[in-house]
Amino acid sequence: MSSGAAHRAGAAVVVGGIALYAKKDRDQPTAQPLLAGGLAWLSGTLPDILEPAHHPNHRQFFHSLAFAGIVVHGVYQAWKWEPETDLQKSLRFAGMAVGGAYLVHLAMDSMTPKRLPII
Repeated sequence: MSSGAAHRAGAAVVVGGIALYAKKDRDQPTAQPLLAGGLAWLSGTLPDILEPAHHPNHRQFFHSLAFAGIVVHGVYQAWKWEPETDLQKSLRFAGMAVGGAYLVHLAMDSMTPKRLPII
């Protein structure tokens, strides 16, 4: 079973790496990958906050493949969104980072013997 620290570290590395790879202007330095990784680190245990791991069978809807599909759809919609204001740009960035961290958490949980429920 993955620990909270492993979930946070995994989310930070994956989301920060994706943000670095997706950077449009690779010649210009930016803090976005670090910000994305930091936000992912902070939200890497969100599924366990919603459904605390008090017992081995704690994985229910918020740890399910169905909810993973909902999160994927939300991240995709955020990716397609073309924000106009700085606030909208920040919300889009945060939504994608938190959604990515959530998906990393579920991916890590899916590799354990308990796996993820469908619903």
